[in-house]
Amino acid sequence: MMTTKLIMKTSKNWSKINGAILAANRKEGARLVLVALLFLLGKTTVAGEAGHNPFLASANQQLAQTIEYIFQENYPAADSVCSEIISDYPQHPAGYFMKGILHWKQGYFLNRYNEYNDSTLIWFSQAIDIADRGMKTTPGDASIYFFAGGAYGYQGSVYARRKSWLKTGMAAYHGIRLLEKSMAMDSSLYDIYYGSGLYHVLASHQPGIIRWLQRLLPIPAGDAKLGLQYLQLAVNKGEFTSLAAVSALGLAYVYYENEYEKAIELLSPLVARYPRNLDFMTNLINAYFYREMTRPTNDWQPVLKLIDQARQEVRTRNIDIQTWWLDKFDFIEGYSDYMNGELDSAARILGAYCNKYPQKGDSYLTALGYLTLGKIADRQSNRKEAIAYYKKVSGLEQMGNEKQLAEKYLQNPFQNETNSNPFNGAFADIQDRP
Repeated sequence: MMTTKLIMKTSKNWSKINGAILAANRKEGARLVLVALLFLLGKTTVAGEAGHNPFLASANQQLAQTIEYIFQENYPAADSVCSEIISDYPQHPAGYFMKGILHWKQGYFLNRYNEYNDSTLIWFSQAIDIADRGMKTTPGDASIYFFAGGAYGYQGSVYARRKSWLKTGMAAYHGIRLLEKSMAMDSSLYDIYYGSGLYHVLASHQPGIIRWLQRLLPIPAGDAKLGLQYLQLAVNKGEFTSLAAVSALGLAYVYYENEYEKAIELLSPLVARYPRNLDFMTNLINAYFYREMTRPTNDWQPVLKLIDQARQEVRTRNIDIQTWWLDKFDFIEGYSDYMNGELDSAARILGAYCNKYPQKGDSYLTALGYLTLGKIADRQSNRKEAIAYYKKVSGLEQMGNEKQLAEKYLQNPFQNETNSNPFNGAFADIQDRP
């Protein structure tokens, strides 16, 4: 699908532009994962609800069961149904696409995620190859374009985790084109609004990255307001993506809109329905964490209970989860200890965290950790130690106004939370590190 002209253009310019991207957008690097169209499907449906598309009507129950198993994180069962879809519809990309989704989801939180990413790319490549043939033999089947667009989107997310920026941009470019064509062919495919909505929300918060990619590829700029409207449309009318769109709206409210109560309202039912789903659980943990950091009340029990639930799930299933997730849970517990007046425990936990992630680029939480350690030292009348902590804050990545507060407390010792400027978070990050 990629023209010779486009290949020549990207090859000629990319080495120069790639260096500029990395230099100008160091914090953006990991977040290019977001620019890809993420298509985690999600609504359990009944046969016959798939609009006018013959394939979706025929394969509805199998697709719905696969999606349900993936949300349950029952991967062996999901794999079995995916194999059935491939066996029943070998010339349609859906089964291969769902296999790719399965591997992508299965490896997402693991230290060994690159192992799963290899197999993920293989399945999505097969889905794209099958779709290319299907576009020639059955050019009027919009579902073929839909699943091919989703496959490109997930390919992009894998390439982004590997920091293969050109491949990420190319995957997004192809995915967008195919999804737009699918919608033009069948306006009843409201599921497409999930991917388009998520793209607009994410891309609108990555303006530097998008501008660079637009020099290479005709991809749209992000429109956050439009993205939220699209996601709501997918919630209301999506055949397969309704629950995923609910999750995406919650994610947008957590990381971009700072609407934590709305996020909690959306994500809590998903965690209740899918108590093993670490994706839903960690997003809800973040919603509670950020809410408590930015409001005058002090109710840490919901987030601490969720952290216990997540840890229990990791232990029960013996998941080799990426260590920084567990470290982030520790950080939240340490910060809650501080807010509850347990200063010695907070100092021990937050000190250990900052020692593990001391440098810029290690963690988005370290600046807040040092700021809090400085507050503890001031409250314990150890001014020299407090000053040393405050001085470390400015050289680190900021989640909010840590630097401003540290500069204030360098001039005047911190006294207590009620007499200080409150922490003001700006959490426009979906992180692949703490």
